[in-house]
Amino acid sequence: MATPDLETVQSALMPIGPVVTRAFRRAWQDWQAAGFTHWRPRGRANFIWEQAAHYTAIDVEQLPGVTVILKNESYHFLVNDTISFRLKKADSSGFTQNYPTQEALAFHDPQLPLTGIPAEHRVEVTYTLNKTATDIYDIAVVARAGELIAWTYSLLDSDSVASLPVRSKNTPPPISDHSTPTGLVRPKGKKNTSDKAGDTGEQ
Repeated sequence: MATPDLETVQSALMPIGPVVTRAFRRAWQDWQAAGFTHWRPRGRANFIWEQAAHYTAIDVEQLPGVTVILKNESYHFLVNDTISFRLKKADSSGFTQNYPTQEALAFHDPQLPLTGIPAEHRVEVTYTLNKTATDIYDIAVVARAGELIAWTYSLLDSDSVASLPVRSKNTPPPISDHSTPTGLVRPKGKKNTSDKAGDTGEQ
């Protein structure tokens, strides 16, 4: 199994992008309405993931070729039996924070099989918060190759897409003002101030 192909994934996810974007925005609105100001960032991430996954699972039922697979208390969305994606929170560099279970490692490594997910391409659809964690900054599709990001593109602006040079978690990204998403495939800049240890977890 090779690293996910950008053009193949982008084409297949084109009709699904608005569904996932809407799901994340609805989940964020639910979080704001809940008023759980005493919750820690990890609790917030879990809340948003549960809501976004629920909304996505409902709405993709209307789309042909999309199957929802519930596995190990998580949602995998299979598109045309070729592409699998899951929803995650990402930091400002585009990396998700996952406890290194065997399944999490396998999902990010195209050389490892993922039991029960018969997909040639595996990607994550992620959301990133702004510096103050008061709104969603970007929603993007991210392809990983183990500890590296192979490529990523924004779902909030589909006009500009290009491949991203591979880099690892340990490579510091260039400085960015992180003001507004451009839709360009790019490094996301320094970590948000919301990227704290309490924000890690499976979501």
